[in-house]
Amino acid sequence: MSAMSPLLLTLWLAGLPDHAAQRYRVELAGERIGWASLSVSCAAESCQAEWRSVLRAPEGTDGALIEKQIRMTTDRDGRGRTVVLSGPDGARPRAIQPDGRVPASLAELLLSEVRDGERRCFEIVDEESGRAGRACAVRTGALLSEDLLGVKVEVRSPAPGPPIQVFVPEQGIRYQADPTADVPARPPRLFGITVAIAPGSGPRAAARLCGVEVERTGPDGLVPAIPGTLHGNCREQAAAYLAQARRQGFEGRNAVGVAWDGASFVWHAWAELLADGRWIAVDPAFRQSPAEGPRFTVARFADGDGPARRAAGERVLRCWGRARSSGVGQPATR
Repeated sequence: MSAMSPLLLTLWLAGLPDHAAQRYRVELAGERIGWASLSVSCAAESCQAEWRSVLRAPEGTDGALIEKQIRMTTDRDGRGRTVVLSGPDGARPRAIQPDGRVPASLAELLLSEVRDGERRCFEIVDEESGRAGRACAVRTGALLSEDLLGVKVEVRSPAPGPPIQVFVPEQGIRYQADPTADVPARPPRLFGITVAIAPGSGPRAAARLCGVEVERTGPDGLVPAIPGTLHGNCREQAAAYLAQARRQGFEGRNAVGVAWDGASFVWHAWAELLADGRWIAVDPAFRQSPAEGPRFTVARFADGDGPARRAAGERVLRCWGRARSSGVGQPATR
């Protein structure tokens, strides 16, 4: 690393507190989705820190639980020595090399030392992607306006220590200090939420959503007819259709995303069958075989594949939060 300026050096020397712990209620687009916690314990010249989160995905991926744990060993000033990430289902932990940078999970804790009217920056690394860059903050009273790797973050931190609130407008996610925070018993609502892809957009105006290309028409293929006896929401109808198709020898999977319902784009679920070497989308709720566009397939998973279902839940969460946080996702009125 290059030599630090005196301003940066002042922040580094402030360092991590001997002990700190905070539990947060996690909200996405105004809905409670789970909890997260940050703990730090320092002794001599090193610190042990842990970030944990347990989130429930919205309906569509069967309310999958998404669990993460990041364990960090750092210097007293927060510079990482080792960082290890763990996930659910006994997945093998993954280590990254922080190269003396601060793990992103500790950025707000260190930035809480910034004084009123002051701006400070230092180097951080994102624990999941390995991306490195700067964390900067300006304090105005109890509020910190932060820029973490180019993402704007609004933090309420009245005093040095764990913040009491962190809000990421771009992602629609909020962490609120709450010692009783827990995972909701039921998944947040997803289906029927409208998404305005672009102001005043119609069915042919959209091109991408959350990095996913629009699918306007699907390939044709010989697939089972949609029975007229299906009931329930779109996810339940897709599940019933897939069960019938499997009995006829077809391989199938679930699809969750945003589709045009004839009046607007809505969060929706449908089925995909492997036929003639191609995946054919079938939409039982819309009575479309094959499914008609436009639609954006945000996630796919097969029944019984727990890891794929959780990964799908994480993708849906990220997209759902971005859409709702921009004010374009609202409850359907029909």
